[in-house]
Amino acid sequence: MLRTNTTALRHAGIAVTVLDEPDKLAVASSIVRQQDACDAVIVAGGDGSLNVALQALVHVKKPLGIVPVGTANDLARSVGVPLDVKGACDVIAAGITRPIDVGRVNDVYFFNEMSIGLSPTVTRLLTKEDKAKLGTLALLVRGARVVHRLRRFRVEIECDGRRSTFHSAQLTIGNSSSFGGLIRSDEAALDDHRLDLYSISFPTWWSFFEGLLALIRRRYDDARSVKTMHGKLFTVRTRRRRPIEADGEIVSATPAVVRVVPSAVRVFVPASHAT
Repeated sequence: MLRTNTTALRHAGIAVTVLDEPDKLAVASSIVRQQDACDAVIVAGGDGSLNVALQALVHVKKPLGIVPVGTANDLARSVGVPLDVKGACDVIAAGITRPIDVGRVNDVYFFNEMSIGLSPTVTRLLTKEDKAKLGTLALLVRGARVVHRLRRFRVEIECDGRRSTFHSAQLTIGNSSSFGGLIRSDEAALDDHRLDLYSISFPTWWSFFEGLLALIRRRYDDARSVKTMHGKLFTVRTRRRRPIEADGEIVSATPAVVRVVPSAVRVFVPASHAT
């Protein structure tokens, strides 16, 4: 946690014990699990850092405070946490929490989304320098650069017992109303106890922009290349193993079982976003 974030928390009346964030997910989860004496876990970072803490939060049942200093800050946007440090710390100090769902892909939990196809490719290519210089636009720039190299893949989906087979170049199963730094959904909510599938087939190179525009405008039916599904449990199979990205990190590979975990974590939110 940066010193400025710690100072802001203390000014908000919160006693803080600072833990350096380790690189390994297993070590970070162990640290969070050991904090029996604390009342809450506060993460200053982006969605990737929050995902690290989540792996333990679902077990320790401590409320989560978000100080959004990452690139996309999708979870913070979804729950209404201010994107400035002081505003976020004031939300934590107010003590209002809201239960939210999380997703689980194989053995890894996620807040916002899991994806196969374009997103894992962009994630592997995205550098810290890209994020620092361009912020969320780095995702779009990298995506545009690699889309011409993408090949559609055949995917078999079972959604709550209903089976479907189609071709996709980007398949996302989302839990929140905000993901990818640019995408918003009016159909999704963090407490609706379901997940939302979005698939873009990209049959032509220009369909990348058509599909992206439809997602940004939140009008998915406007693009013929976009397919949506909704459910509590998805099974995803591909002919060959494909990497899975979740909350901005490569976490697993297909085949995958993806499920919603209702009301798994409590998050500090503004009064206007409490339920």
